[in-house]
Amino acid sequence: MKRITFIVIIAVISTVILTSVTSKKKNKQFRGTITYDLSYESDELTSIEMGKFPKSQTVMMYDGMSKFDIEKPGGGLTYISNPETDQFMVLIESGLRKAAIITKLSEIEAKQDSSREYTTQIDLSEDKKEIAGYICNKAIVTFTPKPGIITVERMFSVYYCPKLGNLKSNEGGPYEGINGELLEYYNVSSQIITKMVATNVKKGKVSDLDFFLPSDFKEFTPDQEKELMDYLQGK
Repeated sequence: MKRITFIVIIAVISTVILTSVTSKKKNKQFRGTITYDLSYESDELTSIEMGKFPKSQTVMMYDGMSKFDIEKPGGGLTYISNPETDQFMVLIESGLRKAAIITKLSEIEAKQDSSREYTTQIDLSEDKKEIAGYICNKAIVTFTPKPGIITVERMFSVYYCPKLGNLKSNEGGPYEGINGELLEYYNVSSQIITKMVATNVKKGKVSDLDFFLPSDFKEFTPDQEKELMDYLQGK
């Protein structure tokens, strides 16, 4: 079993984030903030190891841009996706240290598409459920592993709100075809499954300034892992 390091946690969270990020092309839809509770299931990791992962995330959306704020012990993680500038930023706060990993969103999307382990089939249901004060429609989503992926087929019930989104809300991702913002859904990989359930939805109070890189963050590239860790550790 691999030791769960800070970089591993970042990698796992990034996979969760990109499930939503890759679908957020520029379009006039939901502007606001959604807070989700996170829970995990894995045959590869112990409950103690999964206990190190975040328990909640806040997602801010504005005209195709997305900002994910995640608390962690001793600091925080923020992911900013901007399709207009083709940027994907990971902002890390550890004590008084602030670092930013900046890469091209298009490059990450290309890798994500090629590494996707499942195909999905979506079956809409007439069932409904109230989540965070909004009536949501149900869809049953079947995740079928691609050839060569050693794992089992999985089926999940997800819930989406048409009043908060549209077909473009999930374009390009595993939930493409669902007509609304997802308020209860899953990120599925062969190693870990993450369940996300919305607990609070706030419309408005978001501007494009919320998606800029703060000036007090030191910039790193994705291949500067050692330099990044040395900086965060004050070396």
